[in-house]
Amino acid sequence: MPRKRDDAGKCLDAALTLAANAGWNNVSLYDIAEESGLAVADVRKAVGGRRGLLAEIARRADEAMLAAVDEDWREESIRDRLFTLVMARLDFLRDRREGLRAILAGLPGDPVTALIAAAGPGMSSMRLTLEAAGVPTGGIRGNMRARALGLAYAAVLRVFLDDETEDLSKTMAALDRRLGSLERLAERVRGGFRTRRTETVEEAE
Repeated sequence: MPRKRDDAGKCLDAALTLAANAGWNNVSLYDIAEESGLAVADVRKAVGGRRGLLAEIARRADEAMLAAVDEDWREESIRDRLFTLVMARLDFLRDRREGLRAILAGLPGDPVTALIAAAGPGMSSMRLTLEAAGVPTGGIRGNMRARALGLAYAAVLRVFLDDETEDLSKTMAALDRRLGSLERLAERVRGGFRTRRTETVEEAE
């Protein structure tokens, strides 16, 4: 059976190469078509446009991340699961950092936080990360969890983009610190809830 043509992958590779060379804001669908060897119509069909390319990056990073879930998942803590998932995501992005830097530089304001914390592929990916780790994301609390993880990931991504260590040790250290902070925050929230509930019960008695 012939292998299905991956036009979206060709477009993504071309866009990242072009962005690294000329800047994200200077990349057009025509440029991507020229670089990838596809027709402009095929590029449009494969990725839609610039926002579609960002969504394609997120989708492929999601796939790489989910592939990290293994049969021993039940034995691992939530913190360890999140660490594994985020690092799998960053491993996928590692060889694409130069183009990713160019894309982030082309976004307005605080680009890293804007990409991750705003609505869109960034928040969807954060929710998927939590769900894959066994953390529910429904309701107000779920939304807060996703945003908290998004902000942590944005901070780690800043380190990752400039981490030239062979094993990404600086990135891993930053991720471990951020997940530790989230873990402590979750414990304080749960502890505070239990304390208030206990005090209310005692007052009622």
